[in-house]
Amino acid sequence: MSELLVISETKESKQYWLEQGLGKGFEEEINAAAALIVPEKNFREEVAFVFHHDTTRLYRYLLENLGGDLSLEICSNDDEYCEISLHSSSFRLSTLVISYLAAPLLVGLLTNYLYDELKAKPNDSVEATLIVEDHECRSFKFAFKGEAKDFVLLTNKVGELASTCAAATGKRPMPAKVKK
Repeated sequence: MSELLVISETKESKQYWLEQGLGKGFEEEINAAAALIVPEKNFREEVAFVFHHDTTRLYRYLLENLGGDLSLEICSNDDEYCEISLHSSSFRLSTLVISYLAAPLLVGLLTNYLYDELKAKPNDSVEATLIVEDHECRSFKFAFKGEAKDFVLLTNKVGELASTCAAATGKRPMPAKVKK
């Protein structure tokens, strides 16, 4: 593990986010989703939950590129959705809660999004967090903060967890769709 990538067990599973009271009226869709975009909690005192700038752009990109392979939801309804724009040179991606089966596919799409949509350069600063639920109903937080060229650390570590879970269950994760 590197200082660029911090991996820790977390309680912030999909169930945790449902218990926060977000997405009222959409609980069924959120619960059924293979991937869930979640807000930052307690980012500032005035606002309990905020999403990073361009979350809806990320959501649309992922929906288009998942091609119906997986369902994706934002853990919020329109009335409670709030975006924050931090003025810095970092690319900040909203947190995704995903199962290990979807992990390789989604991390590959995040890599493509970073370079193709956001036009990140190798030395650009990137912040991204993935919460991956494993085969034993545990959740692991992968918090990456580093240069775009090192994003492969996140890709590799998430892939390792998916492979370990696949070996234990016999279920194969969805393959990554990373453009070369």
